[in-house]
Amino acid sequence: MSVTTKPAPTQVLHDPQPGHVLTVTPGTRLAVKFRRRGLGLSRWHLIDRPGHLVPLEEGDHGFVFLVFGHHHADDRPLRLVRRRVDRQGCDEVRDLVVLVPDQYT
Repeated sequence: MSVTTKPAPTQVLHDPQPGHVLTVTPGTRLAVKFRRRGLGLSRWHLIDRPGHLVPLEEGDHGFVFLVFGHHHADDRPLRLVRRRVDRQGCDEVRDLVVLVPDQYT
């Protein structure tokens, strides 16, 4: 007997601005992608995330999360930081607010 499963829908966010707010339904894959800049010496890092986002893939210029139902007690933003490999400190911070529709909370 073979079982066929339908892949989770994917919502892709390209180069999000700081403070970007988006609504994603549970069961969706959220892909956050950033352009490569200059000589490619910078890398994006996941610093913090709300509990309803589970990392599936982490790369130098992109991330994929699986979205679950949101608990209002955890209102942390998704925090991504760009750092150059040849310097200390961070060059850029992106805090993103990922909401889940009320019927799923």
